Amino acid sequence: MSSTFEFSCAAYQGILERARSLNYQIYNFRNFVPPTERPVLLLRHDLDHSIRAAVVLAEIEAKLDIQATYFVQVACDFYNLLSSESRAHIARITELGHEIGLHYEAPHYLDPQGSRRLANSLAMLEDLAGHAITSASQHIPIDSGRLDLSEHIEQEAYEARFTQGAMTYISDSLMRWRQATPHDLLDTHRSFQLLTHPMKWVADFADMDEALAFALEQEKQFLARRGEEVSSYYRDLLSRRAELDARFKASRRQEGES
Repeated sequence: MSSTFEFSCAAYQGILERARSLNYQIYNFRNFVPPTERPVLLLRHDLDHSIRAAVVLAEIEAKLDIQATYFVQVACDFYNLLSSESRAHIARITELGHEIGLHYEAPHYLDPQGSRRLANSLAMLEDLAGHAITSASQHIPIDSGRLDLSEHIEQEAYEARFTQGAMTYISDSLMRWRQATPHDLLDTHRSFQLLTHPMKWVADFADMDEALAFALEQEKQFLARRGEEVSSYYRDLLSRRAELDARFKASRRQEGES
């Protein structure tokens, strides 16, 4: 295995371009076809801490006419899926032709209300993505048992058909490759699922601590901007309160007279 590996937008684009030059079939999960005569690269992104970073990789892929699957959490401590910014980012990712899937924590769906809660999560994502949600990936599967999603989705990222036999699986987890890097597998024309976490690729980070700090700072800056926008709006309302109150009362009188 290579001793060093660069995490950057250029490095990610280099993986895709090299796979193309080696005649790889490149798929997302909803379009996956098992390898036959040509090797397969299955592209997956888990959005653990940032949706913003995902848009950067989505743009790179789209320029190369490549589609990936972006697995999104509906209840994340690090980003608000329903914020105006997040909704715009999800819309942009799907506009570029990519697939949105569910990135789930199994314990959240294991109690008696789990099936209903899962259906609600999928419905929320479907509404945001504008397409049926047919793929899912488990968040940190070593932390909990396996959840059977077969009644709700068609593809689970850790199924054997995506990780074993003709396919293998590698992840940039913790910015440390284990068995191999992407280029190690490309060297041997091996078919594989590549999991990335986009936040690690969008700037020059020394380690996971720096990457996470960057994602959290971006979220804080967004909240600060929105807070100032809301405060400015409220200050404007207060400055015009008499005018607005009079207009409101007049409109109610007109409604009562009609």
